[in-house]
Amino acid sequence: MKNYLRKTTHRKLMGLLCMGAVLAPAAWAQAGEVIDFEISEGQVVPTEDFAVKVSVLGAAITSSGVDMPVTVLINIAGTSYEPFGAHDDPSEGNVNDHSPPRHFIVQDTFDPNATIDVTGTSWRTSGSMYLQRNSYEESPSVKVLRDGDPVPNIDGFEGQAGAVDFVEDYIDTETGTMTMDVNQSIYLFELGTTRLSSSAADFQDLVVLVTLGTTPQALEEGDLADASYD
Repeated sequence: MKNYLRKTTHRKLMGLLCMGAVLAPAAWAQAGEVIDFEISEGQVVPTEDFAVKVSVLGAAITSSGVDMPVTVLINIAGTSYEPFGAHDDPSEGNVNDHSPPRHFIVQDTFDPNATIDVTGTSWRTSGSMYLQRNSYEESPSVKVLRDGDPVPNIDGFEGQAGAVDFVEDYIDTETGTMTMDVNQSIYLFELGTTRLSSSAADFQDLVVLVTLGTTPQALEEGDLADASYD
């Protein structure tokens, strides 16, 4: 993660700071008791029984100024889920369409130490696959954030929205750190380049929020401001 602020990101953060103290998340999980988890090599690993809510907060990737399709696959305890459309169909499963956040609650509970990881794929406008990255297998191309982590100060490539724009509802502007429910984590995907040292590596090609709860019902009852997007 870059440790400096380029001009547009600096202005964005300064604007948030001028608004006051802390921006609370748009909707706290309110998902029952705290679910302890670890982040290991790009996987979320809860240490007790759990349920899962997955939210796509946004996506932004273009080629010559044209939006490239992005698809999502969720992997939990060895089972794959395609809640936002077919992962191998860039037309049906595209989440890079400037729509409000998408949310999906898995209607199962899982045993302790079951792993959660996310796969994101970018597609050429011709329909062929461009890059596919899994948070576990390709962890350098995916950053995983949790409460208290530094804010991702990375500008969007060629004037695109930066990672901070997608996670601004989860920023503590007093401390410059992420402020999320303790049951939440955010995945930032780079799906446009394999050269992670280049300015094209902006880590906002796909942004996914994972919320843990005790049961699917607890997660449903915890939906607040964002429930209308379900």
